[in-house]
Amino acid sequence: MNLGDLDVQLVHHSRPRVQRVLTSERPVTPLDVRLEADRSPSFTSTDSDPTTVVRWLTPPSRAYTPQPQKSEDTLRSEATIVPDDYRHSIGANDRAYASETPLVVRFDEEQIRSTEAEASKREGKMDALSMDSSPPTPVDDTPYIRFAIDQLTRDQDIRPLHRHSSPASSESYPVERVVSDNGLGYMSAEQEREAMRLVRKHRSSPAEGRLFAFNATRPLSIHSQPSQLHLPPRRPSDPEIFIPVELANNTFRHPDLTFVPTILRPFSMITLSCLCLLMTAALMFCAIFSTYHDGLTEWIAGIYGGRYFVFSFLPQILAACVFLYVQCVMGAITRMMPYTMMAMHDAESRANALFLGVFPRTMLWPRWDGPISIDIANSLFWLSIFTIPLQGCLFSVINVDGVWRWTAVQGVAWTLVAIYLLMMLAAVITALFFFRRKTGVMWDPRSLADVIALLPRSNCLRDYPGTDIMRNKEDIRHKLALRSDRLGYWRTPNRERGIFYCIGEEGASTRQYTLQAGKIHEKPQAAWDVEKAELYNTDTRFRYITWFLQDTFVIFWLVAGFIFLLTLFIVSFLPSTAIRKGFPPLVSVLPNSAGYSPANFLYSFIPSVIGMLLYLFFQPLDMALRVLQPWVELGRPAGATAEGSLLLDYPASLPIACSLKALSNGHYRVAIMSLLSTLFMLIPVLAGGIFFPLVTPAMQIRMIPNLPSFYIILALLILYLLALLLLLPDRYEMHLPHGVSCLAEIFSFVHASRILDDSAFHEPKSKSDLVARLTGEKTRGPFNKRGERNRFAFGVYRGRAGGECLGVERLGRRGAQEVVILSGR
Repeated sequence: MNLGDLDVQLVHHSRPRVQRVLTSERPVTPLDVRLEADRSPSFTSTDSDPTTVVRWLTPPSRAYTPQPQKSEDTLRSEATIVPDDYRHSIGANDRAYASETPLVVRFDEEQIRSTEAEASKREGKMDALSMDSSPPTPVDDTPYIRFAIDQLTRDQDIRPLHRHSSPASSESYPVERVVSDNGLGYMSAEQEREAMRLVRKHRSSPAEGRLFAFNATRPLSIHSQPSQLHLPPRRPSDPEIFIPVELANNTFRHPDLTFVPTILRPFSMITLSCLCLLMTAALMFCAIFSTYHDGLTEWIAGIYGGRYFVFSFLPQILAACVFLYVQCVMGAITRMMPYTMMAMHDAESRANALFLGVFPRTMLWPRWDGPISIDIANSLFWLSIFTIPLQGCLFSVINVDGVWRWTAVQGVAWTLVAIYLLMMLAAVITALFFFRRKTGVMWDPRSLADVIALLPRSNCLRDYPGTDIMRNKEDIRHKLALRSDRLGYWRTPNRERGIFYCIGEEGASTRQYTLQAGKIHEKPQAAWDVEKAELYNTDTRFRYITWFLQDTFVIFWLVAGFIFLLTLFIVSFLPSTAIRKGFPPLVSVLPNSAGYSPANFLYSFIPSVIGMLLYLFFQPLDMALRVLQPWVELGRPAGATAEGSLLLDYPASLPIACSLKALSNGHYRVAIMSLLSTLFMLIPVLAGGIFFPLVTPAMQIRMIPNLPSFYIILALLILYLLALLLLLPDRYEMHLPHGVSCLAEIFSFVHASRILDDSAFHEPKSKSDLVARLTGEKTRGPFNKRGERNRFAFGVYRGRAGGECLGVERLGRRGAQEVVILSGR
């Protein structure tokens, strides 16, 4: 190496010197290592190609200084970091720093060639040692290579931030380490465990101060002062990192995100627990009193007296009241759980929140898709479906000294005691879970408008293009894989934006990298060609409806219901099989010492179970109509007002309240189905006490029906069949490109809509504020009539990014393309 021209005064004895030269003076050699320039608007220019940057060695520690915002011309120069103790050595390069010409780092090629020669010699020695059983070096050099990769990419993953840096450790930068350091020490044990997880799904949020710890800036001379810098304003297109904010005080501008629906609050849970406790006490009293007093009371007045009503129907009625209460509680838990999970600090808990159901679901089987405590509570609440059938066979009669007396069946009574105690435990678990819990919402998210209000300032919608025309939830899940969106308060490095509330993604501007063929590449974002999706095709628009509302199944329900009802009528009223005459029990009717009678249990429990199944089968039909009614209104050619579409909250309404609301809005089918859905609870209640074993005048033991209750059940079954007939008309308008059972599916229809820019959804402070904005009159204009209100529709529109999308948009938007509403058959 020629050392004749070396200036010893300008080179540190232990660090290589970084020399900045013009690109035109740089010799092109195959030893150059090229990295792509940062793609963010703060580093790139639309008028020139990205600058080629070559780096030699990243020092273990650096001093970072604030960087001013650059103009497009200034962006063509690359920043180099120089430690403070070497500031005196950069005077010779001031002209280079002031230049606007792209700069690079020059390597000493002679030294590199000599290093390569020595390396080739070492390879020969390594080959000679290959027969040795011990490794040639005590530590594998793979972690060092990975460390170098991290160092090469760390400065590209944080755009310059206009502020001073705060001290932070070297593990603070938001580039996700996806490799282990094998104990080198540059990663903590906790960080290494986090790094080995999936990159975005399990990413821990960087602390607020850590986001500013690594500002890549150009070196300032010793004469430069921060006060002399003239900083241009931030461009609107600059990407901004979302920083989660935890507010300690509850204010009107930023209220606490701890809202819990009334039915899940402590008073409601205490009420439910008291009801379960009262039922438990009553059951224990009946069981114990019957044991010590040979029954409860005498059998008199047959199956049409008041005592028969008390012992054969009243227990089921009380159990039905508790069951409806539990059903509403489970519906509220289902509605709140996605938001509650998105408000959690653990990224793993938030990962699946977007795909949890937000509407009440069938209770035919328990659901386990939330936190462990809630899964346990839901499983215990699910046991309530057995309470009504068991209450139907709770009491029977025994013969005591020739006198028939009512008594409690011991096995059934103590089984019910256990179930109600478990339900009370579930209420306690639920109350403790939601007590002072951060749910992430300001009010109860009951309608589409409440969901849309969470999105206007969100940064997580950039991954949704194309999801509006996907076929199902699984396709959307694949598109949005590895997400951990958070619901809460945020801020950005731009203090002027203040603190705001929305669903967002932490550190969303952080880019992802992958290592392919020894080179670092930025992971490409999946693109969806909306032209190939045939947005204007009615087959796409009216493609999906839930399976039990499809033509085949609706016809099947009708045919099966008609056959069942016809058979029941024939058997009940034929002279030879008339139900009023009763029928042989076919099993023993004699009770044992515990009061258990096989005939009484069989003909009380089984009819009640069948009635409970009919009730549970009808619940999804009712809920589907409630959920789809807003979308039906939005799909009409003239659209719909906010009161008739976006603000409808039928799925979250109580049974009778839903019917009244639907009736006032003119949605008669929803009103009727909701009312019948509640009324059908009488089927299992009455079926449990409809038959009782009696001795006829001919001295035969037969199961005799209670005819009034039997006729009521027949009337309810006729209404059941008529309700199924209501499903036939106007079902085509219920079809959508895919379902709307979870937040991700709902977001797919509004992610690009301009209603997110409307003032109505701009930071409403309460539900009443949101309703007032949406139901107010349109802004007065030359084409607006007095009292005219905004209307919304579901169709093809031009989104905020300029592309065409399928979803919800406001009609009559000035200067925008009209919404194309696709008609049905």
